[in-house]
Amino acid sequence: MPQSSQIFQTSNASRWLRFKWLGRFLIVIAFVGLAAVVIALINASLPDIPLEGRAIKKVLTGSVPTYRESKMGKEYRGMRQYIEEKWAKGNGMGQKDSVLNLSNSTFFNDSLGIRAAFYVNWDPQSLVSLRRNISKVNLVLPEWFFIDQKADTLIASIDKKGFDVIKAAKIKVMPILSNNYNSNFSGDALRRILNDSNKRNRLIVDVLKLLTKYKFAGINVDFEELNDNGNDALSTFQKELYEVLHSKGFMVTQNVSPFNNDYNYKELGKYNDYLFLMAYDEHSESSGPGPISGQRWIEAAIDHVAKEVPAQKLILNLAAYGYDWKNGKVQDLPLTYQQALVTARESEGIVDFD
Repeated sequence: MPQSSQIFQTSNASRWLRFKWLGRFLIVIAFVGLAAVVIALINASLPDIPLEGRAIKKVLTGSVPTYRESKMGKEYRGMRQYIEEKWAKGNGMGQKDSVLNLSNSTFFNDSLGIRAAFYVNWDPQSLVSLRRNISKVNLVLPEWFFIDQKADTLIASIDKKGFDVIKAAKIKVMPILSNNYNSNFSGDALRRILNDSNKRNRLIVDVLKLLTKYKFAGINVDFEELNDNGNDALSTFQKELYEVLHSKGFMVTQNVSPFNNDYNYKELGKYNDYLFLMAYDEHSESSGPGPISGQRWIEAAIDHVAKEVPAQKLILNLAAYGYDWKNGKVQDLPLTYQQALVTARESEGIVDFD
């Protein structure tokens, strides 16, 4: 006779239902736990962006341009292919395996060339970064000289904390001369100065006095948003400034934006030891959301200026900030690198490292 065995017996009908649902619940928990382990193992292999956030690495090749239909996308297909081609020929980056020395022997003896950092006294994080990285640079450009918007003269705002850090490290200093006023670039006073020979001369004399007093290495001119009819006045000022300061042994540099008619790159290249190319703000408050400085846009900007200025005079600025866009509009002021990462984390966003 066939035999049977009873493995579950109860007089309570609901007990069997509870047993089935408990079993199903345990199975779901097991699957969730397994998925969590798999995700954790995958994330453990991804690189981290410093300070905050997580990076997801994507592989883009020169054969797959981001801007597939644009003229710029066809012309600039990334640096990877360019580097590989140069390397295959044994020419490094076109320098025939020699060390590219960007430094002017009169001012710098470092074979690595200029390693410069900008510093501002209105951002506490800038002072923290200055202290942390002062040993890694050989030139600091602090935002200390400004144009007085009412008197059309020079104002010096040298903060003692930053000055003491730089002085203790014995690093060369090249203050920024800026027409930035209340966090905005104003061209009104600057236009009056540039178009008046007496005011130009007074500004140059005042700059010379301060450079001599504090034993600075030179000056970095940062004139933006000129909104002038032409760029001749700026070129004339730069020529006069260069001739006076060079005769006294000071270095002269200038910040310029690409694709900007405020600057006559060829003329300015004659009257500067170096031009700092501000290749950023591809997208900003006026344009709407997009990259601050996309790779292809940077390459196009360098090519544009390098047609008029010798390559050894160009220094590429790096943008360490971002914008917080909401519905296509910028919210408040630009974010620092740290603020951008914190904002992304608070929004539970993933920082995408391309």
